[in-house]
Amino acid sequence: MGQAANLPAQYLDARLTQVGEVALLAALAVVWVARWLVRRQAGAGDAPDGASGAPAGGVTGQGGSRRRWWAWFEAGPPSRTLLQAGFGALWLLDGLLQAQPAMPRQFVAMVLEPAMTGQPRVIGELGRVAVNLWSLHTVTTDALTVFLQVAIGWGILVGGDRLLGRCSLAASVVWGTVVWLLGEGAGDLFGKGGTFLSGTPGAVLVYVGVALLLLWVPASRWDDQRAARVLLWAVGGLLLLAALLQGLPAEGFWHGQALARVFQAAAQNPQPSVLAAPITAMADLARSDPVVVNALWTAVPAVAGVWLLIRRAPRGAVGLAALYLAAAWWLGMDFGVLGGTGTDPNIALPVGLLLAAAWMGGLGSTLPATARVRQARPAVHRLLGRRSAPVLSMGAPSPVLGGALAMAGAEGMGPHRPVMGASGGRGSGPGPRGEPPEPGAATGSWWQRHPLRVWLALALWGSALWCLPPVLTSLPRAVREPAGVTLADVASGGLATIPGHPPVPRFRLENQDGQMVTPASFRGKVVFLSFLDPVCYATCPVVAEELAEVAHLLRSHERQVAFVAIDANPDFTSLGSIRAFDAEHGLTGVPNWQFLTGSPATLEAVWAKFGAVTQVAQVGMVAHSLLVYVIGPGGREQAVTEATGVPGPRIEVGYAEMFADEAASLLPHA
Repeated sequence: MGQAANLPAQYLDARLTQVGEVALLAALAVVWVARWLVRRQAGAGDAPDGASGAPAGGVTGQGGSRRRWWAWFEAGPPSRTLLQAGFGALWLLDGLLQAQPAMPRQFVAMVLEPAMTGQPRVIGELGRVAVNLWSLHTVTTDALTVFLQVAIGWGILVGGDRLLGRCSLAASVVWGTVVWLLGEGAGDLFGKGGTFLSGTPGAVLVYVGVALLLLWVPASRWDDQRAARVLLWAVGGLLLLAALLQGLPAEGFWHGQALARVFQAAAQNPQPSVLAAPITAMADLARSDPVVVNALWTAVPAVAGVWLLIRRAPRGAVGLAALYLAAAWWLGMDFGVLGGTGTDPNIALPVGLLLAAAWMGGLGSTLPATARVRQARPAVHRLLGRRSAPVLSMGAPSPVLGGALAMAGAEGMGPHRPVMGASGGRGSGPGPRGEPPEPGAATGSWWQRHPLRVWLALALWGSALWCLPPVLTSLPRAVREPAGVTLADVASGGLATIPGHPPVPRFRLENQDGQMVTPASFRGKVVFLSFLDPVCYATCPVVAEELAEVAHLLRSHERQVAFVAIDANPDFTSLGSIRAFDAEHGLTGVPNWQFLTGSPATLEAVWAKFGAVTQVAQVGMVAHSLLVYVIGPGGREQAVTEATGVPGPRIEVGYAEMFADEAASLLPHA
């Protein structure tokens, strides 16, 4: 059994993540106080941001209006502005979705493993390593993913064309490639049954393409039609690919239940009935007449794609493409974020952003280039809640004017002040060339004027780096794990058979109902006996939920199976503590569940008999062995799984089916 010094890996994961979260909050607090002190010293007022006095950073425009955090958008080309704002927000949303409570436990089973099904050998091997890593460090790996994606999104949103923004775009290319290969299984391009309706060729592939375009094409080149035309070609190509995948006979959508299963999978996600009813109706229609329905889903993107490629984006083509994307996003993808394990809004939304950016870039109008920019710029600024900065150029925008506009947005020009010339440099004032800045205008570098944005970005990246060491140290083990093992084997080597099958040790403890329980109380039943901390908020709830899932799988044998947990925390031994744990984690509805407790001395004696190790920490949760014993109907120990090493085996993912199979092998007449 494990030693007291060897804390469970999941406990260390949770503690490490807590430290990262505390560090992030502490960094934000320090930045907030430092910003307040700087503003006091500069005479800008004596209240933090949002209180009375001068605006944040002392930056005002004409009339004293307060500049907003997206002020750098003002002078940018509309199509580029929309892409940066939209895809920065998408990365932020993806990070928040990764923080859903179900992610640590269900991400492997619901996302990684299905994505690896039917993939080429190379992608399958990479996926195996990813599954192993996640299974070894569920909490830490999930926290790393959350912090990383939020940091990328924040950097793209506030960094603009500066170092922060460009580094965030580069990071999105690298991380997006990893997510596309592993999290999306290369968009299911190489598997059978891939369809745009379920996300093929992958939303993150669009993220990567947009990031490369923003890095490659300078801002001064976005006011003509070339960048917008590239976006339009991309949308047209993706729609033609969608039509091809939908219409290929090998994919099986023209007959049988293949097409209906796509819609049925979306309808089964937890969601309001008003959203599920149209999806269910489409599934029924696809089941009754798959040829007609599939012909419709094939013809519409084909027509829209060809129309977009051969014309300059007429309103009809854009409208048809937008209609198809909206229908696919709802009926096929179920908006991508429902069900508790959605990782992104799926591919239809980012493709819709590409279409909107292409239209905003001037391809939807027959006006001259400058007029198109004049026409589109106020629209995107209204979308962002700003009044448009005036553009005085009468000809096509030049790189010099573009630079002056960008500098004006970066250096704090008010929204009504006309641009007369290029600024003298990034650190100079916003006045015309050679003139000092006006009173009240911001001076100094962008990093100095916006410390909160910079330090928040650094705090996010620092939190991600904080979570990285345990993942990297487990990488050799993740690589060594053989292919084809089950998830339970990856996590802990599976159930270990107990030699000789000794009788279960004697104990006498009190259950949540106040009744005294002994091993004889379970004679004739298959018993799963575990050790849980009633105030744990990391691994114990996950273990309990796995056991509850086993109870659900074995509900037809409810009278022949029992699930028993013994209190593993000597400081919380009251009936109220274990009842609160049961209520919080939905165990009160499991009829064959028993949570046992007793005095600390009694519990310590029981722990010793079963080889369980418990260590009370000065700060944080109790560290204890994660043991689950399988006891046969005759009252003898059959098998055990444990988690006591670093990086040690543990039981938080994928054990429900393994336990159910073990119980079935021990039940009479199974």
